[in-house]
Amino acid sequence: MIDIDSSGTGKLIQNAFADFGHSGGIEFPEMLAAMASPEYEHITFMDAVKKFKEINKSEDGVVSTEEFVKYFLAEFGGVNDKSFEAHMLTIEKFMSRKPALEKLFEHLDKDKNGKLDEKEVQAMLQLPGEAKVTGEQAFRVLKSMDSNHNGKVEKSELVRAMFKQTKNLSEQMFAQLMKIMSSK
Repeated sequence: MIDIDSSGTGKLIQNAFADFGHSGGIEFPEMLAAMASPEYEHITFMDAVKKFKEINKSEDGVVSTEEFVKYFLAEFGGVNDKSFEAHMLTIEKFMSRKPALEKLFEHLDKDKNGKLDEKEVQAMLQLPGEAKVTGEQAFRVLKSMDSNHNGKVEKSELVRAMFKQTKNLSEQMFAQLMKIMSSK
């Protein structure tokens, strides 16, 4: 059994362990929720299924803490690695900003159909006192966010795209941006 302490390596691993239901293990839906971060946008659903099976050595449908730790140690060559730490900080930032970005989506989705169309994207882009955003500009932005190519921006797509654009902002600047965009 791997001992996980409450500082250093253990703390990083515990922060990465996506047991949102507090069941003591990660089930597949929890893994998918954790993979909503832009860090994983290149991973398809089938890739996620394969990865879950790869990590879940016991094949019981729940990734235990031990399975998780062993996977991360093998994947990152040690959790003290700077790239792992940077990766974890990005995921933590994403998880802390995700609720605000989801709330922004709900505000921007004027017709409440769960998708932003070109006009809603155009309204999102229009900042007070700035030149009018054209339909073509809005279409290009919509197309860049539309990862499933359905011609609309869904909540997860907006969250992912907005996080990419704002991840280097300070918390104060991020909060100000959310306030401006939510005031429309």
